[in-house]
Amino acid sequence: MCGIAGFSGYVSGDTETKLQAMCTSLSHRGPDAAGMLQLRSDGKRCSPGDTAFMGLAHRRLSIIDLTDAGRQPMPNEDEAIWIVFNGECYNYQSLVDELVREGHAVRSCSDTEALIHGYEEWGVEKLLPCLNGMFAFALWDQKKRCMVLARDRLGKKPLYYILTDEGTLVFASEIKALIAGGFVDTGALDYAALAEFWLYGYTSGERTVFKQVKRLEPGHFAVFQDGRFTKTEYWDCIFTPEEDGQRSIDDYCDELEELLTDSIRLRLISDVPVGVFLSSGIDSSLISALTAKLTGGSVDSFSIGFDNDTFDESKVAHEIANHIGMRNTRLMVNVDFAPYFKPIATHFDELFGDSSAIPTFFVCREARKHVTVVLTGDAGDELFAGYDSYTKAMSLWGSPKQKWLMRKRTSLFQSIVDFAQLGFKRGDERFLSLERVMPISHLKHVFNEKLLSKVELDEVFSERQKWFSRVSEYDLLSAFQYLSIKTYLPDDVLVKVDRMSMYHALECRSPFLDYRIVEYAAKLPFSLKIDPHGERKYLLRKLLGRYVPKSITERPKMGFSVPWSDWCTGRMKKSLQEEWFAMNSPLFKKEAAYYLFPENKPGWPARQWNSLCTRYFFEEMTGKHRPFL
Repeated sequence: MCGIAGFSGYVSGDTETKLQAMCTSLSHRGPDAAGMLQLRSDGKRCSPGDTAFMGLAHRRLSIIDLTDAGRQPMPNEDEAIWIVFNGECYNYQSLVDELVREGHAVRSCSDTEALIHGYEEWGVEKLLPCLNGMFAFALWDQKKRCMVLARDRLGKKPLYYILTDEGTLVFASEIKALIAGGFVDTGALDYAALAEFWLYGYTSGERTVFKQVKRLEPGHFAVFQDGRFTKTEYWDCIFTPEEDGQRSIDDYCDELEELLTDSIRLRLISDVPVGVFLSSGIDSSLISALTAKLTGGSVDSFSIGFDNDTFDESKVAHEIANHIGMRNTRLMVNVDFAPYFKPIATHFDELFGDSSAIPTFFVCREARKHVTVVLTGDAGDELFAGYDSYTKAMSLWGSPKQKWLMRKRTSLFQSIVDFAQLGFKRGDERFLSLERVMPISHLKHVFNEKLLSKVELDEVFSERQKWFSRVSEYDLLSAFQYLSIKTYLPDDVLVKVDRMSMYHALECRSPFLDYRIVEYAAKLPFSLKIDPHGERKYLLRKLLGRYVPKSITERPKMGFSVPWSDWCTGRMKKSLQEEWFAMNSPLFKKEAAYYLFPENKPGWPARQWNSLCTRYFFEEMTGKHRPFL
């Protein structure tokens, strides 16, 4: 697990200083080592005074092959290819064995080297489908004079880029590195992204709040050559459930258990200590149970605990650990959370509104004192229909007891389009309320008139419309799940986990995000996700029932959170209201303070966290530059 940065093309100014600044800004992602490389246009290494045509920077968190042989940037034998790699390729050993049989010389035990020789042997189009892992990498091919960027199928590892006016590609694991290199005009904002953040709590797809900065989307690679930037999608997974057949629930449980066990086995490969995050939920409990069975209980679990019993899952988690035969450490956090709000919010480098980043920050901080790698239960809800919104959506288009007999939901996509056309007028927003944290019509309470006039709603919804267009003929649940793995999972859940874990140089691995399990879940019959009585994650509950009592599998879902709503409607309310009023931004209404923190009612916690993140963003990230209108 690491941080990467670099450029391809001519950069004005001192490229070594810029590259070093980018590298240093990512030191939290890789505290163990740093490496930099600059090449001239002829492929030779730069000497003092030379103009660099290509630069790569790497910060290393040593997980596999702790020796200097694993250092990056890493070349092939003749130094015609160089790579910087962030993440893990879990099946690297089988790839290395195949590449050695093809005649490649391997000099390290690092998974990174498998990518270099795999690119040489097969090219990027054939290499990427062979990889099972989480990754973002940049590869320089000197013979072709091209830079290849790639990101894993589900978007576990981040990769941002800028195409400059001078025709240069600049990229990095985090936006802060692009800012540190002086490549971002932090006053030039994407107003559609700003509106999307307030409506959903995050920005999606390639869009970021900075107009110049784009994300490389999950499941994509890009080639930058001769000034042209070409993106290609190499993986997609449409949810197309099979009809309920004659197979028993035990058959499905056996099949899923085998897949998950192999996924866990791969993710336990490490040269440093590994643990498991264990809450009281179905997903992490199942990962913990299968890990305990696979390892004989030699891997420890970690659970976060708080003073407030309403949010403290650690007692139940400890009980689960006892049932499955796994050692458990309760990581108790007894601090004043308020001083941490700003460093947490600003570490995302752009507007990010998921307040569960707070407990994620603390559980990662405490776990890092014991291990360097943890397994998580991330993506269980998306793949096996665990969210309340799925069953709520069904109630809008029919009863769950009808077993989702209506397979064609052409109205779904049209509903999104119709609601988008409402502008700021009041309308039936039952559907939109399932996903959004604020109705469209309420933007007028926060944005000033000038900003409202510049927000194009078609652009705000464009990412969701793009994905819905692929599944508009499919059933409602499948369309919802597909949208989740294309937007909410990569752009909210995985962003939160990556930034908060790497803040503390902790690597998080999710067995559910093995692409084989995603593709398996996409084919499961409806009744194994949500049964005819509306019970969600039915298959996961049945499998977990093999390891823990029924009282645990039937516990209601408990979100991973802290009492933010209590804080912002209680002792902090007045100060948050006053601070918003004093923000003095040309984009927002001062009187929004009374909308966000109303005097005689609680308000909406998600919008209140958005307001706090907005204030910190404009204080810290835009610096002296004023956003233009």
